Amino acid sequence: MRFAHIADAHLGREQFNQPFRYEDYVRAFREAVEKAVKANVDFILIAGDLFHVSRPSPKALRDAVEILEIPRRREIPVFAIEGNHDKTIREASVFDLLEHLGLLRTLGLRREEKRDEFLRSKKIADRYLVWAEVGDLKIYGLRHHTRWQLIRGNTNVLKALFKKGDILMLHQAVDYLAKDTPYQDAFDLRLSELPEGFSYYALGHIHVRKIAEPEQTGLNGPVVYPGSLERTDVREASHVIVYGEKDKKPKVRENNQPKGFYIVEDFRPEFVEVETRPFYRVTVSGNSKAELRRKVEEVAGLIPKDAVAIIYLEGTVKGGVSLAEFNDLLKDSGIAYYAFRSRVTGEAIISKERVGEEILTEWERELFLHMRSEPKEFPLDEFMDWLLEKYRLGVPAEMSARARKPVEEPKKEVVEKKRPKEEKHVKATPKGEKQEKPKPEKKTEKKPKPAKPSSLDAWLRGGRR
Repeated sequence: MRFAHIADAHLGREQFNQPFRYEDYVRAFREAVEKAVKANVDFILIAGDLFHVSRPSPKALRDAVEILEIPRRREIPVFAIEGNHDKTIREASVFDLLEHLGLLRTLGLRREEKRDEFLRSKKIADRYLVWAEVGDLKIYGLRHHTRWQLIRGNTNVLKALFKKGDILMLHQAVDYLAKDTPYQDAFDLRLSELPEGFSYYALGHIHVRKIAEPEQTGLNGPVVYPGSLERTDVREASHVIVYGEKDKKPKVRENNQPKGFYIVEDFRPEFVEVETRPFYRVTVSGNSKAELRRKVEEVAGLIPKDAVAIIYLEGTVKGGVSLAEFNDLLKDSGIAYYAFRSRVTGEAIISKERVGEEILTEWERELFLHMRSEPKEFPLDEFMDWLLEKYRLGVPAEMSARARKPVEEPKKEVVEKKRPKEEKHVKATPKGEKQEKPKPEKKTEKKPKPAKPSSLDAWLRGGRR
């Protein structure tokens, strides 16, 4: 049995607000599907994030329909799960439309029973667990969930749902494979929390290609991430250029991280590369604006015209630098897209007498520099990449002691005032009649009703059969 394992296509993404990047993502997905069909696979798995947003544009939806028609015409079934970018707070998603058109089949927990040539269903509380069977092969899957949804106290939802099968498809970050990725400290699952008894774990979510073999994990089969089909982040750059302060010429290194997917036969994955646009990460260091400008111009000659380039400026320059001074430097270079990001620090001026502490730290000043663009022109993708990189380097944690030190409020003397005794008002009664003592009022506290657990929760707590 041979199948294709694809993940994180992110159709509809217009990276850097550039229309040509939209086309790059579509082209990569089309190439992956065409190569899978050409390899005569028995079925195709899409392990989440087919789209970049849960409500894709009509254009993105049209492109997805046209590409998924390719395997449908060859009667090759496509099984998919919703990633964190695909899913909605409602039960229905755009996957329901694609399923209605016969272009894919969605696996996981569903409100309605699904049965056809490949799909099977099992009633679990108020839901149906839907899986696929192709020949003797059983394929299970579940859409993206947060960690607190998957690990509920002592209950592991995945292990409760999935006991044994051939393929398990998930869109989650597993700690063992999340190292050196944005999910390193924000993983969804620990390796030990994956269900045992599967011959292949088809995962998505982490955009870098990674494999953990059974001898590393103790599981029955390999845990596999094919990575995203296109380069979604500067960390995934195809080429790296470094031009340091002491370098006589720039150093160019090819980053050996091709993009693509897997063709899997007998549960052994073989990587198939997909052509992507060159993506350059450039670091230029200098101690003056003139030096930085000269080095940037030299580096520009090494970057292909069709490339995307993110250029980091580093060093200590008196007065700092303005990115606007560099943006026009490469306007005639012909590079498809470039952007500058500053790590330059201004020369420190220390007076003999300490007048007071600065209002903003160096990191805060750089943050405001990035955010000074007009709202319509604010490069959100670039800003988020920069911010994540700063957190990865731990820069925000290096703020001054003044910023970390809590301000102590002056202690206020607390003077206890004695409450005046409450006067009891007693009605006057005629002589001979007994005075009735007022009955104390009964305080009735309404106990909050415990929230009713869903039938699925009850099933997970031990009511499962």
